[in-house]
Amino acid sequence: MKKRAVMIALLLTMTIAAAGCTKNSEETTKTDVSDTTEENETEAEQDTEEADDDQEKEPTTAELMAEIDVEKCVTLGEYKGITVEKTIEPVTDEDVEQEIQSALESYPVEVTNRSVQEGDTVNIDYVGRIDGEEFEGGSDEGALLKIGSGQFIEGFEDGLIGASKGETRVLALTFPQNYTEDLAGKAVEFTVTVNTINEPLEEPNDEWVAANIEGYYTVEEYKAGIRSEQEENNKQTAEEQMRYTAWTTVVDGCTINEYPETLVEMGKKLYTRQAETYAQYAGMELKEFIESSGITQEEFDANAEEYGKDVAAQALVNQAICNAEGYTIGDEAYQEAMTNMLAEYGCTEEELISAYGQDNVEQSIMMNRVIQLILDNAVIEEVEADAQ
Repeated sequence: MKKRAVMIALLLTMTIAAAGCTKNSEETTKTDVSDTTEENETEAEQDTEEADDDQEKEPTTAELMAEIDVEKCVTLGEYKGITVEKTIEPVTDEDVEQEIQSALESYPVEVTNRSVQEGDTVNIDYVGRIDGEEFEGGSDEGALLKIGSGQFIEGFEDGLIGASKGETRVLALTFPQNYTEDLAGKAVEFTVTVNTINEPLEEPNDEWVAANIEGYYTVEEYKAGIRSEQEENNKQTAEEQMRYTAWTTVVDGCTINEYPETLVEMGKKLYTRQAETYAQYAGMELKEFIESSGITQEEFDANAEEYGKDVAAQALVNQAICNAEGYTIGDEAYQEAMTNMLAEYGCTEEELISAYGQDNVEQSIMMNRVIQLILDNAVIEEVEADAQ
């Protein structure tokens, strides 16, 4: 069997850990002169939540499996005793330096001996007016803007180059035609005052570390802390990759004799929903998004079919191992896993299911049980990758 796409349930636990059991219900954008990407993302998230509501009305994987002869559809290969490599990437001096440079960019220091130039981060107050009247979202105080970032509309950032600290400039600009409907193409005047001019240090010093990096007071401590955190992150990445490798190795060692149409359809719907989410982020309809990807509708449908078979195969293998080991949804080990998950993420079972759906929660727990079984019985060879 060829390498298969990872079933969504395999990644659910990491998703919940990152997001918690609560969802951001509201996020306010202060100014309408910035890019509209955040608005598109918010709309996409709302549409995705509506799609999740639709999914809750559909049969769960467990319900579909109840109508399938799993042992007829899949012949299990070896899932105990496989060999898996756990490769840990080393942390290099370059890795540490890259993070330091990123922090220096994020926490620039004030300069007072020159005017604004490209790459500076300025603290500004501004008031926007259309036809002499202030408009909602067009004003702010103490806003931070990196010159050259393209965060504000064309001409705004260039108009501040050469300004001195305390200087006020009036910028006569025009909103782009593809801006929000109420502002697109309109002439606008911004009165902008530069409060401070800031630029990154070339190298960190103890004073900068103490002022900007929580928990650290010297450069030496900061560098050691970065290295320790990156080493821990690399270990976690290696663990996740090992789990992925173990699972795909087992799936690839099985034989799928028959693909139940109900499972394939489940996978195809998942594939389409993912594409719809990407399209929404891009501000497109699905058809337009498919065309922009350089494939035909027929090719998209073929990809969805193949993805559906991948999902079906993984669901079958997972269920076949559960059957062989006597794992069932709601058994003692399942309840223990649920209790641990709720304690780790700080929410109730109702909140967890409300956020992610009954099917996702069930399949996440069952698949993690199966993967842990595979790893508990695997030969794990831990290696350290060569430094690049």
